[in-house]
Formats: sequence, structure tokens, C-alpha cells
Amino acid sequence: MENAPLNIGTQRELFVDHFLIDQLDGVNLKLHEPRPAGVAFAQDDYWERDHMCFFTTVLNDGDIYRMYYDTQHRWTSCAESPDGIHWHKPRLDLVECDGSTANSIISSNTHHMVRFFPFIDTCPGVPAEERFKANAVDGEDLIGYVSSDGVRWKRIRDEPIVFGTIENAFDSQNVMFWSEVEQKYVLYARHMKDGRRATMRATSDNFLDWTPTIPMTYSDTGSTIPSANLYTNQTQPYFRAPHIYISMPGRIFFADTGHIVRKDDIAAARQKYVSPELRQFVQDNMPPHRRLSTHSAGDHADAVLLSTRAGSGQFDFTFLESFIRPGIGLGNWTTRANYPVCGIVQTSPTEISLYVQRNFGQTTAHIQRMTLRLDGFASVHAPYASGQMLSKPLTFSGRELEINYSTSAAGYLRVELQRLDGSPVAGRTLDECVGTTGDSIEHVVQWRGGHDLSDINGETIRLKFAMKDADLYSLRFRQ
Repeated sequence: MENAPLNIGTQRELFVDHFLIDQLDGVNLKLHEPRPAGVAFAQDDYWERDHMCFFTTVLNDGDIYRMYYDTQHRWTSCAESPDGIHWHKPRLDLVECDGSTANSIISSNTHHMVRFFPFIDTCPGVPAEERFKANAVDGEDLIGYVSSDGVRWKRIRDEPIVFGTIENAFDSQNVMFWSEVEQKYVLYARHMKDGRRATMRATSDNFLDWTPTIPMTYSDTGSTIPSANLYTNQTQPYFRAPHIYISMPGRIFFADTGHIVRKDDIAAARQKYVSPELRQFVQDNMPPHRRLSTHSAGDHADAVLLSTRAGSGQFDFTFLESFIRPGIGLGNWTTRANYPVCGIVQTSPTEISLYVQRNFGQTTAHIQRMTLRLDGFASVHAPYASGQMLSKPLTFSGRELEINYSTSAAGYLRVELQRLDGSPVAGRTLDECVGTTGDSIEHVVQWRGGHDLSDINGETIRLKFAMKDADLYSLRFRQ
């Protein structure tokens, strides 16, 4: 039905898009930058030769975190952690490298899993021996893998599970997961669209038989061609709101200050635009075969934040600004630096961690951990001058309104429930909202008459937020 109210039930909504928003008056959507939290681990062991580690994924499996990464497109290695903060590389004794098995290279029936992407299969009823699944590239197709422990892998069948039929298909990590909202396996994979790196999507009921891949569209261009080259996509359901998929692509800019460069123009552009300082840095710090002849100073990258919703064919690209900047130092202004790891994990009661590959191809190559508050990707932000946000009409389940918010000592955030004609719901006005200055991940909104909303459960309402020097990160109605 046209103009039907949003039915958000008890699901948590994040302000990474305009889904809930009808009007912004003096407030805006604000992107929040992750904070550096130190080196997770260095990539400097003998099987990580040339420090060329790429295509990285982090998984949280109960009391263990595991990070998988490509080493020179030859092996897949892993690191482990009890908390997502302190990491080590286990000695698995599975695969021989340089005459030794004292390494963290994982096993497969081929020992050669190119662009390997693993995930924990949470589909109900999945056999224990297939609790971990993965894909890897074989020529132009994707091969399926299964594992009981996430370390020892085997092909699920000899033939591919997904066939590459689109230009430059699968030239990156190709993300898969079980969507509890869609009740399907979902694939977000790399392809090329009119010379621009982009993402396509497919689904499967059984991991083996997939729908044809369909290019995603982008909100900022209204087409299947994004506004910049997005090499990886790193799309995953956000664990606190699994109907929202968070995407953290690596965004590439070439040496002509950002415009697309044809292959036969790259060398000339590199000579014209690469600074003498960066050219010398590459010569001094990169292996000979990774210097200017292979574009090591010919491109640089940052990371951006996109989102999409379960079942949607469009990425919301509200924030064109960099989510993760390269930072100080020439080491992250060379090729393949600053690509986000696929996966976001909780590392404290109030914190999520994400990870970024830094100093690619250099002796200082490492994975950096970065942090945000829970749900803290973006917010409705009010300046000191104050402002208001009005939601679209919605219905809800539950008995109370929970918000994730932060104010300064001088700020506030008040909530009013309105009927469709703009009149406030009795007892739930701005003036009756109490306890509105503070900082909380799960604050239950109170009015003078209490917090119980069961008397209007199921009615169509709007939410009005009056804010000053404050951020609203998420909300939900809960039982």
C-alpha cells in the first residue's frame, strides 16, 4: 500500500540511511570515524614473504576469533584471538612452506584457495561437518568449501557452485553468508561495469544452486555504476540489526587524482602525478617486483561506508566522505593499503572492532584494529544550536523505547510521540520527557508518567526528537 506506515516491530534501526527519517531541521546525518586501537598483528613471518597479505576476513565463533587472509595468492593463513584484541598465529602443521609446516597456513584438498572467503553457516539444521563454509576462485568461477572446525577444509563438490558470466567477475573477496532475515544464502561479488569496479548479488536456498548474479545499484548515482572504483565490498549483516547489511568497500583512486585511467595510460599518469617522495619511498620499501612497474605508487585507497537492507538491490551511499582515511605516513599511500577486513565483531560491552590492512607489501605490513561504540557508524547529529528530527509514520511492537545516544554536558535529547496529525500523544510530549542528558548504549526513554507504551502498541505514530549537542545512533522498541 502506498504511504503505508513502516512496521519496525522490535527491530533495532541504525541511522546509516534515511529509512526512518521524514524531516531534518537543524540536524544532519553524521558519519563517525573509527578510532585506532593498535596493531592486531604483524604480517612478517616466513610464509608471509614479501608481506603481501590481502583479502582478509574475521569471524567470531563463540570463545574464539579467527582471521583468515591471503598470502601472495598462494595460501590462506589464519590468526586467532580469545577476545578480538590480542592475536597470535597458531602453528597448525598442516601445509608445508619452505620445508616447514610450523606455520598458520590452513588446509584444503588443493592447498590453493585463491581469494578464499569463509563464513560460519548459521542456517538451521546445517550438518556439523559443514558448519563452516567458504568460496574460492577457480578461473572464472567460484568453488565451494566446507569445514567442521574452520581449519581443515574440503571441496563440497568438484564442479563450481557459481559460474562467472559477467565482466571481471570475482576479482576480489566474494562475500557469502546465511541471512536469517531473507532465509537464504546471499552472495555479494565483484564485477566490472563500464570500466568501474562494482558489486553484484545472488542468492541460494542450499549453497549449491544460485540465482543469476544481478548488479547492485548505488543511491548516489542511481545506476549500477558507483561514483568511484569499489574494489572489495565487505558486506555483512550487522549482528545487532541483521536486516541491515553494513558494507565497507576499499575505494581506489588512481595516480591521475581520482579519474579512471586506462591500462595503457597508467604508466604515463604515474610519472606525471606521483610525487618524488612517494616514488622514492616505494623504491626504498617495496620488493623490486612490487615497485612502480606494478603500480605500487600508481594508486591509493581509503574505505567508505555503505549499507543495504535485506533483499534490496541497492546500496545506500549516503556518506561519500572517507570512513577510514589512509593516515599519516607514506606507507599507507601505496597500492592495496587501507582495505578493510570483512567482518565487524563486538570486543566489549560498549564497543565494536573492525580491522584494516596497513602498509601492504612493506616490512611493516600489519592488521590494525579500530573501534566504534556499538551501533556507532553514523548518527543523527545536533549541533550546539539545537534542532529536530521527525520520523516517518511507523508502527511498533514492544512496551518501551530504547535509544543509543550521547550528549554533551550542555546538551540534551528529548522524545515526543505524535499522532499523524502532528498532535502529541498524551503524556509523551517533549516537555514531559525526562532524563535526557547523558550517554548510554541502551537508555529507556522516560516520560513523567513512565515508560510503558503498551497502550499505543500497534498504533501509527511518529517520533519527534529535539536535540542539542547530541547524537542519536540507534533506536528500537523492546518488550
